[in-house]
Amino acid sequence: MPYYSGDLIEEVISQNDVVEVISEYVTLKKSGRNYMGLCPFHREKSPSFCVSMDKQIFKCFGCSEGGNVISFIMKTENLDFWDAVEMLAERANIDTSRYEVNSYYNKMDSTKKDLRETMFKINRDVALFYHDNLVELLKEESNPVKEYIISRKLDIKTINKFGIGYSTGKEPLYDYLKNKGYTHDEIMSADIIIPSKSGRVYDRFFDRIMFPIFDIRDRVVAFGGRAFGPKVQDKTIPKYYNSQENDIYHKGKTLYLMNYAKREKVDNIIIVEGYMDAVALQKFGFTNAVASLGTALTENQARLIKKYTDNVVIGYDADEAGQAAILRGLDILASHGLNVKVLKLDRPDAKDPDEYLNKYGPERLKKCIDNAISLVEFKVSILEKDFNPEILESKVRFLTGVANILAKIDNNIERDLYIDRISKKYGMSPGPILKEVEKGLKNKKEDSIFIDMNALNKKMQLITNVRKRQEQYIVALMLSKKKKIQEEIINNISSYDIEDENVRKLYDFILSLRDKYDINKIDILSKIQDEDMIKEITDIMYIDISGYEERLLQDVLKNKKKEKLFTRRDEIIKRLSEDISKDEGDILKVELNQIVIELSKLK
Repeated sequence: MPYYSGDLIEEVISQNDVVEVISEYVTLKKSGRNYMGLCPFHREKSPSFCVSMDKQIFKCFGCSEGGNVISFIMKTENLDFWDAVEMLAERANIDTSRYEVNSYYNKMDSTKKDLRETMFKINRDVALFYHDNLVELLKEESNPVKEYIISRKLDIKTINKFGIGYSTGKEPLYDYLKNKGYTHDEIMSADIIIPSKSGRVYDRFFDRIMFPIFDIRDRVVAFGGRAFGPKVQDKTIPKYYNSQENDIYHKGKTLYLMNYAKREKVDNIIIVEGYMDAVALQKFGFTNAVASLGTALTENQARLIKKYTDNVVIGYDADEAGQAAILRGLDILASHGLNVKVLKLDRPDAKDPDEYLNKYGPERLKKCIDNAISLVEFKVSILEKDFNPEILESKVRFLTGVANILAKIDNNIERDLYIDRISKKYGMSPGPILKEVEKGLKNKKEDSIFIDMNALNKKMQLITNVRKRQEQYIVALMLSKKKKIQEEIINNISSYDIEDENVRKLYDFILSLRDKYDINKIDILSKIQDEDMIKEITDIMYIDISGYEERLLQDVLKNKKKEKLFTRRDEIIKRLSEDISKDEGDILKVELNQIVIELSKLK
């Protein structure tokens, strides 16, 4: 496998303009010399996400995320450093083979990357093994696997497109991988083959229909296995059995078939619960369908969806578990600025989209999707299940619950329309509902004021942290490209003089670069992979000191000298208060007097 020289990083950064790349994910508007937009990493209503074309960096002044084009791709695509570099190299048509090196040092340094690449290869070969098994079984006249595939109306075109397969036996997969040249340790690291108590090995997915799970770069990262036939009735056997999380697979960051859905020019994403639902929707032309790999949607999945659309339709099963999952996921999606709707199937005899499609066809399902209800309507429908209009207490609980839901709506017009619609539907005057909503709005306003005050206090604390800013100025001067200033800093300030851990780590790193490079001629940010250091240097790069370097240098050196004198003064005063000899006391008093004189000169 390839190992790359550091020159590839600089080439990737130079060939991928940060504004152009980020514009593929975020709507940016020019503001002076910079570009502004809504931050993709946290929810906000007014833009605080700033991209600098001059410095080729980004910075969010709301959540503090920052970095260069590689950092941005790592964060948005959930990739490690070298995967992000490779993705950007591919985008810019850079021939990465020109930067391959094979030194022992690089191999040792890339052990983790090597293991990840091996896992990707093993997963790919396992997926092909499962797929070939299924294709061969479908050629037979009759067998349980073929009967199941026919019952689920899976045609060969769909099976081939999504790599659907079958796990055929306990040991053949291990032998297959050994014949492919993988070592025992490599095979076991992929966690598909697992040891038995007897010491033998077996396929953890034995006798299941297999669905390879891809990341957005079309690499197989995991598998989902579905039981079929009599096993489904056995409560001790899980219906679905999924890969364990590992270095290349994180369930909460992945959506099944998102690698296909992201290519479609559609205005929404349909999220369903199971592999078969997603495959069935895709087969019938709903190419924007994905599955959530479990019922609980996560923040990372919401961010992944937000990159491609602002609109989501959730089509989970109509059972209680499915409904509860929708409620948990709705607020997560909405909190990321997504417009969420819920699919309501108009036939009670179809519990999920797969069953509905096979019974009623895609055109009718399309109407259901077009008529999907809003987040508010869905929450009200959940409350309605326990609503009895004949019982006063039930009516009060229902309308109080409705008022709490409506109070969370920010848009006044939307809120009033819902109040009007609900009052008409349930035969009530809108007045009482409005009063309850206003009560909720008042509480919400008080909470927001409290939160805003906390946020303001934190910002004030940050602003008043003069020491931190002074230490950031030290690094800013080191980055100023003026050798005389750099030498003054290096000769007068050591890392021991810097108290902030991140600034100190960054300062030491820049000093270490001087042994290999002329720091005035390199992109220092391209040499950093540590996330904390990337954030720190991005903060510092947004400090504009141009034209003030000399004055700032004198201020920094003076302040550092004052800090040292104050520290020594306090040490002497403390020592003088202790039981010491007269001679030592006289010496300390002389030194204290000199410090006082020095401090007076520095004011």
